[in-house]
Amino acid sequence: MFSRESLPKGAIFAGLLVLMLAAGGLSAEESGKETDEGGKALASVGDEVLLLDEFNSGLELLQLKEQEDLTLEKKKALVENWILTQLMADEALKRGFAEREEVKSRLAKSRAKILSEELLREEMTKITATDEDVSKYYESHRELFTIPETVRLGVITLRSQEEAKGALKRLSAGEDFAELAKAVSIDKYRDSGGDAGIVVKSDKLPEYMRAAFYLQEGSLSDVIRSQEGYCILKAITKSSPKTLTFEELSPKLKAVIKKRALREKRAKAILQLQTELEKKVAVKRNLGLLEN
Repeated sequence: MFSRESLPKGAIFAGLLVLMLAAGGLSAEESGKETDEGGKALASVGDEVLLLDEFNSGLELLQLKEQEDLTLEKKKALVENWILTQLMADEALKRGFAEREEVKSRLAKSRAKILSEELLREEMTKITATDEDVSKYYESHRELFTIPETVRLGVITLRSQEEAKGALKRLSAGEDFAELAKAVSIDKYRDSGGDAGIVVKSDKLPEYMRAAFYLQEGSLSDVIRSQEGYCILKAITKSSPKTLTFEELSPKLKAVIKKRALREKRAKAILQLQTELEKKVAVKRNLGLLEN
């Protein structure tokens, strides 16, 4: 006769955690010491308890992209799924599902998954991110810490090409850019003296704005066709691309780098573990069947 105590503890999360994460679920008796001493329990269903540390350790087994996609709402949904799973498992026991032969067979097969998850969890706790790991991650992802080229952009827009050429002559003769913009420009930057603010170099910029990055600081463009008419650009100030050194990064960003370095190191360790284990046991693959 099966009882809740005789079943493997825990249930597999749905959604993003299906492949890797098991929410073990401790009984109230097993987790009582931690909860009595202020341990954080995310949820409980009857005697089953899901601890915060248990939940977080499961998340660390996910792929990097999946971890980054886990918003607060998705994490809450995973906890709700654990609750639903526990409720349904309890009801299934009460209805005698565990006595069905096909269910007994599936429960037996789940043993391999539970054992593999425990082995993986233990192996992952042995791996930490050293200063060298963090440094290597930074060096191999330097492009992520590069501040792109920027221009503080001035814009004067007029309806016709003739008007724009006339404005350019006035500017070339020494007339103040901001004052002229307030007097004649027709775009939304008129009230700010044509100051469009800091613009980051990007392929997503309108083509006419990209011309500003070819200008010397303080210089004017020729008349350019824009979305609203004809414009004159000014590179008010410019900044060259700069890659921040590790020392220049904020503490928060350094913490993110360490976390990502740890994830990469653990992912490599999993592949190495698989390679070593396959040397001990015969493994056959017939992946061609998937193409049918």
